Amino acid sequence: MISEEIRSRIAAAAVHSTGTGIPWQAMLQKKELKLGFIGGSVTRGYANGAVFEKPYPALLCDTLRARGMNVSETVCAAPGMNCMIGNLLTDRFVLSQQPDLVVVEFAINETTLPPSIHAFESLLRKLLTAPQPPVVCILVLRNASGYSCEPYMVPIAEHYGLPCVVLREGLNPELEQGTLQWAEYADEESHPNPDGHRLIADCLLQLLDRAKDAPPTEPVPLPEPWLGAPFTALRFLTPDQLTDVKTDCPTVPKDNWAFPTAFRISPEHGAWSLTVTGTALVLYYEVNCLPEYGDCRVLLDGKPMPQPVLHGNSIYGWGNILHFTVFRSEQPQTHTVTLEPIDGDFYLAAAGIC
Repeated sequence: MISEEIRSRIAAAAVHSTGTGIPWQAMLQKKELKLGFIGGSVTRGYANGAVFEKPYPALLCDTLRARGMNVSETVCAAPGMNCMIGNLLTDRFVLSQQPDLVVVEFAINETTLPPSIHAFESLLRKLLTAPQPPVVCILVLRNASGYSCEPYMVPIAEHYGLPCVVLREGLNPELEQGTLQWAEYADEESHPNPDGHRLIADCLLQLLDRAKDAPPTEPVPLPEPWLGAPFTALRFLTPDQLTDVKTDCPTVPKDNWAFPTAFRISPEHGAWSLTVTGTALVLYYEVNCLPEYGDCRVLLDGKPMPQPVLHGNSIYGWGNILHFTVFRSEQPQTHTVTLEPIDGDFYLAAAGIC
């Protein structure tokens, strides 16, 4: 169990920055404070095959309510979610609630390669360029082996002047001194236990407390992208919203809060094709280890793609959603993507179009 003294030390050290040009005082004095959370399994509260009733978003909001604040929260998170899925869902499930503050947690769900950096920065710019942009806080976690996307997430946060909490900065000194064991924070490689969630909530609470007392600074104009944000304008289109589709494949219901329907593409019903005009097209599909799930061959304008097969059947799948970027360009282009079923049932859950 993590003592209150150690939690306090970690929380104080983990606040990397309260940001620049953030209207903290005006936001924290609102009659109703709306918080949003976007992330993966940690934000969802998943660990050891179950979901905690009180993950860090709920613990943070409960503490603020206990202080007399009127707080509401929106959580857009799921095991396996990454920035490209978060980007697709943000308009519908987060920005639609007009949050004042959004916590973004993807540091152990992404890679350190350029596609992940583009996806992360695109998500941030989507939030920051919304009609009523929220304050965006970057929550940078690490796993037991020390893996984290901190090497680019922190510089991007600094580039945009965003508040940032870096767990390593508070956690590592305690681990190195032996005053804390990893098992006191987490039950497994990546997922915090209830004490770990309390710790993360305390880190965010420390950020808000420090921000409340920080002197106001002038607003900062949105800078040019740090590396690139080609998916900032990504729009979420469900199967019933997709036009210009040519297929006999049926739309079927799915037990997924964010993707309630999908095209079932199978040899029985033949190919599926979509023609779009834009700067990017991303397909989102379900993967599962069940034997009835199958694969599709991908063609762009009638030609096989460099990644020619999408595998809906995977030993690593559990009904989670993966994405595939069909094309990306600087200027709008018109392309036709075709999915040809190879075997089994392939479930296409949504498309993202810029």
